[in-house]
Amino acid sequence: MNLFETNKISKKEFLKLNENDLMFITNPGRMGDEDGTTFIIKHDNEFNIYRIDGWMYPKEEKELIISLEDCLKQFPKRSKTWKHSNKKEHNDKYKYLYMGFGNRLSVDNSIYSAFEPYLNYLVQEKLKERNSEEQETLKYATIFNTWDKALINMANDKGYIIKNNNKN
Repeated sequence: MNLFETNKISKKEFLKLNENDLMFITNPGRMGDEDGTTFIIKHDNEFNIYRIDGWMYPKEEKELIISLEDCLKQFPKRSKTWKHSNKKEHNDKYKYLYMGFGNRLSVDNSIYSAFEPYLNYLVQEKLKERNSEEQETLKYATIFNTWDKALINMANDKGYIIKNNNKN
């Protein structure tokens, strides 16, 4: 997730977000991204990428931190997907992708079919030199390491704008 320039968001601004505009959100895991979440809000043709962290290692006053609990309350459909992720027949707002070590990515179903080929291509490219056992073992970590590039590639091809409000 180092490819994105992320926007800062205050707790007050965060609590005004509409979950219907949420297209991508990571769920923290035990390794790689245990301290917060990256989420992407879509308005018209623009993707605004935000990062919330400090859940395990807070640097701000507690009342200023957007906590995991705040995130779960603000995005209840995402929370529902997270709880039912092991059910094959679960159909909700999001497609749930496991990324290893507890890390997860939820992708809005309205954009998943456009995003999936870009993700699959990058995953297959990274794993093509591996044997089938290694491919299965490394698949999830490869999703973790390529989903951001897949989004950038999709945005470039489809004419979406990845916007960083901090640099306007």
